[in-house]
Amino acid sequence: MSYAPTRNQSRLLGFIKANLSEHGRAPSFDEMALHMGVTSRSQIHRLLTALEERGHIRRLKHRARAIEVLNATRDPF
Repeated sequence: MSYAPTRNQSRLLGFIKANLSEHGRAPSFDEMALHMGVTSRSQIHRLLTALEERGHIRRLKHRARAIEVLNATRDPF
């Protein structure tokens, strides 16, 4: 089941979607941190983890920029 993202999660998710659409790849951690106005990569990691746990994205382990945005309209059953 997918839960609605928080405001910051939505902001980051929108940035990821735009970057995927425009560049064909996900943004780097540094690009995400700059967009979100934070200095810590751990803050970005926490946001990405929450988005993944809520079913909005999927990340491939040990691969840079390997973020897939999942379909937001999932069947809850």
